[in-house]
Amino acid sequence: MKIEIGITWFPRKVETFHQSQATINHDNVTIYPDGVEFPHRTDFTVKTLGDHRGCFKHYYRTLEDLCKTDADVVGVFSDDVLYRNGWQQEAIRMFGKNPYIGYLACYTPKGIAGKWQNRKGWNELNGGWATSWGGGYLMRRDVALKVLKHPFILNHLENYEKNQQIDHAIPEAMHQMGYLQFAHNPSLMKHIGKFSTIGHTHRKIDEALGW
Repeated sequence: MKIEIGITWFPRKVETFHQSQATINHDNVTIYPDGVEFPHRTDFTVKTLGDHRGCFKHYYRTLEDLCKTDADVVGVFSDDVLYRNGWQQEAIRMFGKNPYIGYLACYTPKGIAGKWQNRKGWNELNGGWATSWGGGYLMRRDVALKVLKHPFILNHLENYEKNQQIDHAIPEAMHQMGYLQFAHNPSLMKHIGKFSTIGHTHRKIDEALGW
């Protein structure tokens, strides 16, 4: 199973890219700067898709570009995470078990664990906007193509301006389509950036589960 990853990048006050790329341990990676020059040394392909678009619009066009590859599974990740060893193998095993998976969330915040905070492995999430959230979404490419065409996502892309919420919009689309959503305990990623590039401050409930 081939996994293709796109890492979105935009300048931060405190850069995290080098720490992040040192832990990803994956070959099929493309860096997607959001309309700016990429200044860091990397062996990964760097690809610019156009002018600066902002959080959600850049996520969308990155996912769209990844869907043009021959990958079985695609994911758009941020540049401020550390990766747990073996994250790809965990995902591949789970995708092989169920054809109705919408996404596997590699980033699991403490705030969504609830009753399964002590239950290891993949756990199902229920609901959509503001009910299921996280990030680091891995999707089968055929599912990702449906996400790109989903009315909720298209409406969000054109009309939702303030702090466009990737980690709420994707679960909402999956919920509306009836796909299964899963997150891993412990989280397969950990945020090392204290602030997002659009000004979000990471809260206690947003901290990585199990790190």
